[in-house]
Amino acid sequence: MKFISAVVAAAIASAPVCNAFSPSSGRSPLRTIQQSTQSQKSSTSLLDTQTDNGPPYSGPASKPILDSVKFPSDMNRLNMSELKQLAHELRWEVIEAVSKTGGHFSSSLGVIELTTALHYVFDMPEDDIIWDVAHQCYPHKMLTGRRDRFPTLRQLNGMSGFCKRKESEYDSFGAGHSSTSISAAQGMSVAKSTLNKRKNNCIAVIGDGAITGGMAYEAMNNAGYLSSRMIVVLNDNGQVSLPTGTQSAGGVKPASQLSAYTSNLLVSKPFQDFRDFAKSFNRLLPENVQDVNKRIDEYARGVVTGGTLFEELGFFYVGPIDGHDLENMVPILEKLRDSDSNKPVLLHIKTNKGQGYAPALAASDRMHGVGKFDIATGIQQKGKAAAPSFTSIFANSLIDAATEDRAVVGITAAMPGGTGMDIFGRRFPKRTFDVGIAEQHAVTFAA
Repeated sequence: MKFISAVVAAAIASAPVCNAFSPSSGRSPLRTIQQSTQSQKSSTSLLDTQTDNGPPYSGPASKPILDSVKFPSDMNRLNMSELKQLAHELRWEVIEAVSKTGGHFSSSLGVIELTTALHYVFDMPEDDIIWDVAHQCYPHKMLTGRRDRFPTLRQLNGMSGFCKRKESEYDSFGAGHSSTSISAAQGMSVAKSTLNKRKNNCIAVIGDGAITGGMAYEAMNNAGYLSSRMIVVLNDNGQVSLPTGTQSAGGVKPASQLSAYTSNLLVSKPFQDFRDFAKSFNRLLPENVQDVNKRIDEYARGVVTGGTLFEELGFFYVGPIDGHDLENMVPILEKLRDSDSNKPVLLHIKTNKGQGYAPALAASDRMHGVGKFDIATGIQQKGKAAAPSFTSIFANSLIDAATEDRAVVGITAAMPGGTGMDIFGRRFPKRTFDVGIAEQHAVTFAA
C-alpha cells in the first residue's frame, strides 16, 4: 500500500501565509491579593469579554505605559491597574505590528496577559522562560527590548518569528516546533541545582497544541521521577491543528484525545481563584508539616476529576484558571515562585486564541498565520497570484492519486492548512489522518 505523508514543520509551512513581588525581591507587597481573593466566581469570565466595539476596529491612540517599558525590570514599579493597561497596549501593539508585516498572529494575542504576568513576577534573564510553540513569543519579544525591531519580523537579517538565543539573552531556548520546552526547562533546573544557584526558576510555557507531542510526556515522566523544580504552564486554547475542525478520519474535533481530556477538566472544574489555590498549596510543603487536610484535599480533587494525568506523573496540578485574569494569575505565580518545594508544578490556564480582536476569534483558524491585513476590518491583503501555490498543487495532485488508488492516504502533524491536507480532507475525510503535533509519530505511523 502506498502512504503519502504530508508532515511539514510549521516553521516552513506557516510562512505563506499592585506589585507582585515579595519584600525580598525589592518590590513592595502585593496590594491586590486581597482584592483577588475576595473576587466572586462567575459563569462569565474574562474569557467571555472583548474590548472590540467595531468594526471598524482600532486601538489606543497612544501607549504611554508600554512606551515606558523597554525591559521587564521596567515593570517593577507598576501597580495592578497599570499592569492591566500595559496588557491592553501590548495587545494592540502586536495587532498593529503584525498587520504591517504578516506572521503568526492569534497565538500571541492569547498569551498577552500570561506574558505580562510572567515577566512581572519572574526575573529574566536569571530566571528562564521557554515558549513552546515558540511562535507565541511576540509579546515576550516586545517586553524584552525588541519592540523597535518588529518592522523587520521574519525578513532577511531581521528579527526571527521564533525565540532565538543569539538574538537575545531573554530567549532561554531556541525552538520552533515543538514539545521540547519541558525537557529544556528540566535540564536548566537540574543544571542550576547542580551548580547550587541561589535562584532556580524555570518555566515552560507549552500550548497551541504542543502538549500533543510525545516528547512532552517523556519529559514530564522524568521530571516527576527526579522531582525537578520547574513550572509547566499549559496554555489550553482549544487549538490543536491548524485549522482545528478539518475533516479527517477522527472527525472534526481537535486531533488529540488529550485535548478532550483537558477540555473535560475545564468543564468539570470551575476556574480556581487565589483563595482556592491557597487551600491546596500545603501539598507543596514538606511532608512532615502536612496534615490530614492533604488527604481530604486529594480525595475531593479525585472525586471531581477522577484524578489527573499530570498528578499521576508526579506534578502538583493547579487549575484550571482564567489565563486573561491578571489579578488572579499574578499572586498564584508569585506563590509558586516563592515555594521552597522541588516538586514540579503544572499550571493549567484557559485562554482564547485571538483574544481581544474579533476578526481573529471569528476565523476558522483564528488568524493563526496571516499576511498583511487591514486592522479596521481584519481583511488580509491578497497579492496577484501569478501561479498556483505549491500547497494547492500538492493537495490536488494527491487527490488525483487518491482517486485512482484507494490505498493512498494523507497524514499531517497538526498542519492541515499549511500542507494542503484540509483540501484533501474535504474530498477524502476517511483517508485523512491528523496526528497532532507529533512528527516522529506521524513518520512512523506512515511507515
